Amino acid sequence: MSQSFVSDWTPPDWLIPWISRTHVVLYKLTTGKIGSHVDGMPCILLRTIGRRSGKPHTVCLSYLPDGDSMVVVGSFGGGEYNPAWYHNLQANPEVIVRDRERVFWATAETLTGEERESLWETRIASAPRYARYQERTDREIPLVRLSYSRPYTG
Repeated sequence: MSQSFVSDWTPPDWLIPWISRTHVVLYKLTTGKIGSHVDGMPCILLRTIGRRSGKPHTVCLSYLPDGDSMVVVGSFGGGEYNPAWYHNLQANPEVIVRDRERVFWATAETLTGEERESLWETRIASAPRYARYQERTDREIPLVRLSYSRPYTG
């Protein structure tokens, strides 16, 4: 699979959950040796608590470093709705982040206004696929800052 195919390919909506689950398993099994970078972008595992189920859910997301924080994109491949993980962190912004071997609690905050716009431009400059995702949907794709809170000791 060529680099340009991976960069230009947008998975169908039904495939996204399968890709995500597989990615999480590989990342966990290898402590990030497999899965900590996709298409040149660093990736983390984000664990949220289900807003309805109360159960933990983990997804693998690329992120944009932002000082001591990380910014993730709620694109869902340009789907009609925000991804479930985004709704979960809206209900409970305390999340667990795994960045390869480092695991910590973080606080999630949805970015707005000029700050969001500036970081959105930075994100699409380094990963143009997000601009294509935005073109596929009428919703504004959320950007979420994950700020370190404390070490995870579980």
